[in-house]
Amino acid sequence: MAGNMSEKTFQATPRRRQEARKKGQVFKSTEMVSALMLVSFIGLLKFYVPTMLEKVSQIFPYVYGLSAEWTARSVASLMVDLLWLGVQIVAPLFVVGAVIATGANYLQVRSLFTLEPLKPQLSRISMISGAKRMFGMKAWVELIKSLLKVTFIGYFLYATIRDNFEIFPVMARLTVGQGAMFIGGLIVELGWKIALSFFVIAAIDFLYQWWDYEKNLKMSHEELKQEYKQTEGNPQLKGEIKRKQRAMSMRRMMQDLKTADVVVTNPTHYAVALRYDPKENSAPVVVAKGADEIAQRIKQLAKDYGIITMENKPLARALFAQAEIGQAVPADLYKAVAEVLAFVYRLKRKKYTG
Repeated sequence: MAGNMSEKTFQATPRRRQEARKKGQVFKSTEMVSALMLVSFIGLLKFYVPTMLEKVSQIFPYVYGLSAEWTARSVASLMVDLLWLGVQIVAPLFVVGAVIATGANYLQVRSLFTLEPLKPQLSRISMISGAKRMFGMKAWVELIKSLLKVTFIGYFLYATIRDNFEIFPVMARLTVGQGAMFIGGLIVELGWKIALSFFVIAAIDFLYQWWDYEKNLKMSHEELKQEYKQTEGNPQLKGEIKRKQRAMSMRRMMQDLKTADVVVTNPTHYAVALRYDPKENSAPVVVAKGADEIAQRIKQLAKDYGIITMENKPLARALFAQAEIGQAVPADLYKAVAEVLAFVYRLKRKKYTG
């Protein structure tokens, strides 16, 4: 039984997922990000290679056209110009890489900033935990992914060389520009094949990461109970709070009973105390009510306080069912209540005048 209680078989609750997210435990496939970046780079190179070669060709006039006199000023000027050309060449690659990496991570993780993963943990330096990481399932998955990448790259590289093996000797007759364009085309074609194969790996990794993430978030029966206690509160504590609230409400009700004008009874099952003050309310108000033991308590206190008690079974039941403490009596009971209050006022007048 204890084993079943600790076995994690239940899906994670929204609170568990939120806490895991705060700790930096999110679902993310780095292979998907890498595959998207590789495809973006290859796509950019396909259209950017001519421009990049043109930028590179602009470097040579700077070097060869430099005066034979090497001065500090001429070298500094050359370095600035070369640096600016280098920035123009690599800037598009960096911009595309940054945009794709940010976008791919945002789509998977959304907006999240936490320093929790940077906190020191003893489990990271534990030999047992380290052995589990080295020989666990994740390590085997990473090894398989690496082997697949090497296999794909090796195969497509071999296939590209094999298919163009007869063309390579003829390249000696081509100009430098023609040769560069031919090699660039081969590199782009090879890159497309490798990128698409990496997408296959990324898709498999995406499914695995999702499965592993859900598995790690699963909860045991005991964890569900603990979370319920934390969110809903301890049932015993809640019961004690409710008991105290009822006791306080009862004391307050009994104190308000002193202000009542009349107590309408069933006579044994219900008791409802009414007060009417034209200056405060336009209709009589229920100041106390109760059934059975509480009703008997209300009648006893009414006797002690000198409050008139009047038996009216239908009215007592109706008031108990339709009116809450502190609320005015319902409009359909005005006439019956008015008759009771009128009778009470007549009794009081006779008492004081008699």
